[in-house]
Amino acid sequence: MSTLAQSYPLEQSAGGSRSADILVFAIPFLQFVQLHVGGILYGSELLLLTVFLWCAGKGRLSLSTRNSEIFIVLCSLWFISQCVTDVVRHTEFVDFSRGWSRILMTIVSFSVLYMLLYGRPQRIVVYGWGLAAGGLITFLVNPSEYDQVAPWKFGLSYPVAWAVFLLLSRQKCRGHWPITISVMLGLLNIYEGSRSLGGICLAVASYLWMISMWRRKHTGTVPMSAKFLLIVFLSIALAGLGTAALYRYAASSGLLGEFAQNAYEQQSTGDYGVLLGGRSAILGSIPAIYDSPILGHGSWARDPIYVLAQIEALYLAGYDDTSSVENEELEEGYVPAHSYIFGAWVEAGILGAICWVWVLLLAVRVLLRVFPSRMVLHPLVAFCAISLTWDSVFSPYGAQARIIVPYYLVMLMTYFGMVPRKVAPVAAELAHGGSDIG
Repeated sequence: MSTLAQSYPLEQSAGGSRSADILVFAIPFLQFVQLHVGGILYGSELLLLTVFLWCAGKGRLSLSTRNSEIFIVLCSLWFISQCVTDVVRHTEFVDFSRGWSRILMTIVSFSVLYMLLYGRPQRIVVYGWGLAAGGLITFLVNPSEYDQVAPWKFGLSYPVAWAVFLLLSRQKCRGHWPITISVMLGLLNIYEGSRSLGGICLAVASYLWMISMWRRKHTGTVPMSAKFLLIVFLSIALAGLGTAALYRYAASSGLLGEFAQNAYEQQSTGDYGVLLGGRSAILGSIPAIYDSPILGHGSWARDPIYVLAQIEALYLAGYDDTSSVENEELEEGYVPAHSYIFGAWVEAGILGAICWVWVLLLAVRVLLRVFPSRMVLHPLVAFCAISLTWDSVFSPYGAQARIIVPYYLVMLMTYFGMVPRKVAPVAAELAHGGSDIG
């Protein structure tokens, strides 16, 4: 598909049948159907696998861009590395079956969603609404134990966020509204104890504000200067610091409730505050990576020594209460790895880490591009890119992420493909219909 930027503004459809639109909505919506087969197999994944096998049999699966081809190659190398590691480490069947299926389902999900969504902004929106509706239904009919403890943080926050940013990406929602509502959503999440999502929403607001400032002086897809890029990153960093300070005050004073206050007091007693106390798994994953940086430790790697390393590091850093880590994790002995990058590195070795580092860099590359104001999905794209950046470093990969992350990637690849590779002269590029995707 060529001349995408010229063919239609991002809010318009690239064509397609109604039955395909129904399928696109149904895939994420069926996440509330959950089968326990060693791990959790979602209804969304069953549908994705069915579509994959049908399209593969018909020869309809294809990758048309360099980014999509690179991702599939990197995922394949990640899978091969995981297989080799599990054979060498003699990983038990119950563990390597989950590890292998997680990677294969990532490849399946991306391949199907790329076929259905790439270059089709209307379907990207439809899938987003399916995620929001499916997340809400899952919370209502099949909640997890975490949903019952903190219903907003673990159950409602992301479905609401997707719905809000989908609404903010409509043609009619322009001007200051995306920035203002992003700030409000960020403050709401902080109040409800969802620190990460609150910080992401405030970072999106900061990013959108800086981009709006840039657009006042420039038109088209002019690249940002080094000075302006520095200002953007400083602004996002300040938004993060502001989020941390706001949460610290609200949680410590009891404004967020007893659960949030107790969690904050436990995680902030050490020398590095809640920054390390809230993501302490890094203290166990780094020694594991150091011990086996190339090969890794195998799917769902178990070794209590790294849990003990995490507990000891927390203690040495001045964190008072490490009993929650010890009681919940020491007996099972899973190597701590609360990160897409570190998790793949611990389990599959360096090739797994390279795959997710590339994903992180793709998200950053999208954030460094300035798009014409007619591309109205910009708020949603910014939210997905910043979320993916955060999750690559600070969130575990699994569960619904297998149907969310491939969606993010297809969206970012679609948006990234709208930027002319040669931006000079911009007027000449736009006059001749923009640039080809890929």
